[in-house]
Amino acid sequence: MGAVHRDSPDMPIFAKARKMSLAHYNKGLKMANTGNLTGAIDSLSASLQINKKNIPARNLLGLCFYAVGRVGDALREWIISASYETKDNPAKEYLELFNQDMGKLEKFSEGLQNYNEALRYMRQHNEDVAAVRLKRAIEIIPNFVEALNLLTLLHLKNNDKMRAGALIERALAMDTGNPTARRFYRDVFRKKAPMGKKADTDSTKPLREVQRPQARPQERPSPGPFGVQGNNVFSKRSPLPGILSFMVGLGAMFLFMYVLVLPSFLETSLAENTALETRIVQYQTAHAAELDVLLANLADAEASLAAVQSQAGNLQNENIDLQNETWVNNGHNFLTQQMYAEALAAVENVDTARLSAESYEIYNIVRNTAMPVLELQYLTLGQGLYNGRNYAEARVALETAAAHITEGSNQAAHIFYFLGRIAENDGNFDLARDFYETIINHHPGTIRTNAANQRLNIIAD
Repeated sequence: MGAVHRDSPDMPIFAKARKMSLAHYNKGLKMANTGNLTGAIDSLSASLQINKKNIPARNLLGLCFYAVGRVGDALREWIISASYETKDNPAKEYLELFNQDMGKLEKFSEGLQNYNEALRYMRQHNEDVAAVRLKRAIEIIPNFVEALNLLTLLHLKNNDKMRAGALIERALAMDTGNPTARRFYRDVFRKKAPMGKKADTDSTKPLREVQRPQARPQERPSPGPFGVQGNNVFSKRSPLPGILSFMVGLGAMFLFMYVLVLPSFLETSLAENTALETRIVQYQTAHAAELDVLLANLADAEASLAAVQSQAGNLQNENIDLQNETWVNNGHNFLTQQMYAEALAAVENVDTARLSAESYEIYNIVRNTAMPVLELQYLTLGQGLYNGRNYAEARVALETAAAHITEGSNQAAHIFYFLGRIAENDGNFDLARDFYETIINHHPGTIRTNAANQRLNIIAD
């Protein structure tokens, strides 16, 4: 595709697209200035859909992702930006900062891993361990807004509005437009969340300021957040004399057209319109019957397609139901052979809503039998490793035991106690405190409750 010349008819379309991209960019820039990072991300993404080479918009989008803890998304945008051969592109500097400090990237990776594990534990209805994982993710990435929202949800589920409210305000301090945090704010504080201007956060300090490409002579850039510049166009010299001259010439041209050109033009246009209407009527009459046949064929085809789609949907539903029944039967076969881990793995993806009453009963038998056995096995293994001071392997075994805790478990308090002791040994006293508080709040009256209180007193001292 050749270059577009100055007088090419495609040039106005290109200029209009570029103007629309810059308008979305300036809107995102304004939102980022006021702390509405979610809104800024939406506007900047729209800017890039129109003009994917809008480098200031892509770099600012990366900074917004970085500011809410979405480091992977930020790196993706900066890598794409750096791939464009442009001079003084700050995206290359951002990437170089990460290359110089790979430990930071590994730290973010560990935080994301804890977040993903929290999601897995929540799917298993093991919310105590999920909360611990989320707190660890936030400890590693303090501005991880999605993790803050998920931990807020767990607190709200436990009716702990005080802790939930603190997390909501923390999330909105980073992203005033985050829809999830704003909804939580309404539920907890019973009023609409404010859209205030956000103060600078530590999340953007490691990055240098973005510099916009050199402005055209008629542009006067305005600075934005992180040093990004806007694209409002002004002129220092008054345009009034030129506008007046243009209006006088335009009026003379209209007068000439009205006196000499317009009457003849109207007469010719009326004759052409009459001839065109006659041809349209003739065409419609000739092809009306043909059109009726085509419409009837189209209706038949649509009905046939709907029938085929319905049959395909029924077959798909039957296949899904058969797959669920097969998984349950496989799980029961493993259970009869006392292969408890394999039995649980077989029913892990079962959609219980599609099971028959008989299969659902078998499914519950598999889980209710295998889960306590594996919980006790991994607890015994973890306790033995702990007594042997092999704390790293003990933690893995005990976390696996925690993943198999069922409602009313008699072993849960022991599992959380040893996990707390291992966290103490690692010097992670906040994590240890979480485990001990879980025992006291959710498993009271056990032999580990007093021990957990004693460990909390020791940590406090």
